[in-house]
Amino acid sequence: MGVMRNFRFGLAVLLFVAVIAGMSAMGQAAEKVYEMAIFEDPTTLNIWAQLGPDASVWNAFVGYQQSYIGLYGNAAPDFVFSPSAALGMPTPVKEEKIGDKTFYTSVVRMRRDLKWSDGKPITADDVAFSYMAPLALDPNKLGGNWPGNIDPDILDRVEKVDDYSVKFFLTELPGLAQWQYGLLQAYILPKAYWGPIVDKALKAADPVKELLAHDPLGSEPVAGPWVVQRWEKGAFITHLPNKYYAFKGDANTFYKNGAFMIENKKTGVKWTTGDAKGDVKLQVVEGPYVDQLRFRILQNQNAAVLSLMKGEVDFILNSLGLQRGFQEQLKKTPNIATIENSVNGFRYMGFNLGRYPFGIKEFRQAVATLIDREYITERVLQGVAFAQYSVVPPGNAYWFNSDVKMWGKGMTRSQRITEAVKLLKSAGFSWEVEPQVDLEKDKVLKRGKVLIMPDGKKMPSFEFMVMTAGYDPLRYTFGLNIGTWMQEIGIPCEVVPSEFNVVLSKTDERDYDAFLLGWSLSLYPDHMHWFFHSSQAPAGGFNSTQYVNPEFDKLSESFLAEPDLVKAREKAFKMQEMLAEDLPYIVLFDTPLIEAYRSDRLEFPYTKVLSGIQYFGGLTSTVKVKK
Repeated sequence: MGVMRNFRFGLAVLLFVAVIAGMSAMGQAAEKVYEMAIFEDPTTLNIWAQLGPDASVWNAFVGYQQSYIGLYGNAAPDFVFSPSAALGMPTPVKEEKIGDKTFYTSVVRMRRDLKWSDGKPITADDVAFSYMAPLALDPNKLGGNWPGNIDPDILDRVEKVDDYSVKFFLTELPGLAQWQYGLLQAYILPKAYWGPIVDKALKAADPVKELLAHDPLGSEPVAGPWVVQRWEKGAFITHLPNKYYAFKGDANTFYKNGAFMIENKKTGVKWTTGDAKGDVKLQVVEGPYVDQLRFRILQNQNAAVLSLMKGEVDFILNSLGLQRGFQEQLKKTPNIATIENSVNGFRYMGFNLGRYPFGIKEFRQAVATLIDREYITERVLQGVAFAQYSVVPPGNAYWFNSDVKMWGKGMTRSQRITEAVKLLKSAGFSWEVEPQVDLEKDKVLKRGKVLIMPDGKKMPSFEFMVMTAGYDPLRYTFGLNIGTWMQEIGIPCEVVPSEFNVVLSKTDERDYDAFLLGWSLSLYPDHMHWFFHSSQAPAGGFNSTQYVNPEFDKLSESFLAEPDLVKAREKAFKMQEMLAEDLPYIVLFDTPLIEAYRSDRLEFPYTKVLSGIQYFGGLTSTVKVKK
């Protein structure tokens, strides 16, 4: 009875509070919430894991894209390399002898108006910690993006000069990928919070495992515009504004003559590059302008589009863009606008080169020859996608090599089979029943049966993981067709529709045969090094296919270290040619990125940008909600 009385009293208090709260809210402006749909639950909110083995677009959308800053960044939509937490450019790298060692050093000064979300200042101690802690843990063991952000082969240490200056000590002259597009863009982490956690992890039997297991929800101070408030797994994640966000009010001005300026009249911060005069092309002023972010975790694109049409979400965060059917449907829906942008990414097939016979180059070349990309993109998918052959997309025009080897392009079905059989035979494969075709009539006369590997054994059936139709019907369609074409010449495979996180986990652990995934890329194409250098082949690294080529390693290392833009481009072209020949990835296709948003609710500062609004996490610090 006592429990019942307490319950009734509590209920009465709650009702009273609710009535008072409702009355006090009357007459006040309604809270502005920016609602976005995502299709997968994040796997972690731990920045070390998000940049490491759990690197995925879904973790990026809700994590570091919203809550972290670096010393430098690339100001969108023109991708101008510019200061972020830094105050101006770093000093020129100079040679400096300390004892019997030679270093290459540079000093970076910081803005003095920076604060963490708990109100404490961001200082040189935090910056130095953000580099030295990963070095102590070993970026290669952290995996994922860490070796690219903080390359232990070139960074010796970062030291505090004063409260707002740090000094980098490098072991060699850095290239563009290692310096401007690498070290200088690493995220800054709070030493007061992560320091004790890292110290504890370093004493554990497995420091990386210990660190990645930490859950920072509700306790970690951040420097970006948004702080995670709540995570209901399978339902939603909410963020609240960082009231100490230092960049609020920063005006980023892009001039028609190519100049760029950052200015915050309140704090006095100002930086320009070029002749910042004349006609202004675009000005973007940092907010945020909304009271809350809410990421709704929906099952698939069907559910997301329905929610958008109902007005339950304002924008769909999806690195793949909208499917064709939804594009046409939404174009006819009132109060919804669609956007089309070029992409900087690709979708691809990969084999586990550590498993026999997938490490045989001619096997991969034969499979690549069988795949009629143009047939699928133009006829099956009705032009919603376009064929790709290089690991650098055509949308990244300066770095794209259009002259790479294009296996099977322009061939008929029978010509593809003939060439694939020739490639397999040259590597020592044979059949109990060899495929036969009529080249003149372009007809398959006899399907291949029982493929014999070069070691004399029958090739066992293997699993080919593809996305489910609900997650990505384009990759699903490609996967089914590729499976059919392989089976047609006697390559025994089973196409297995799989959940995204399952494929990601298996490839990260190297526990797979073949898979179909995709990448969204950074502007500078150093991904070629990280995806295919042998140092990244162990579990947890980005080289998930375990490609090993000493000649490529040497070239990619040279590319990373290249400080000259023209020479870097020449090396990037050569790397693309080598990869198109060796095929650690069989690049397949991509799509123009089509996005949709509630035009009656949202106002974006711009909508034309490489890889779309999703690439910047929904432009959450600059979007405005109308009502």
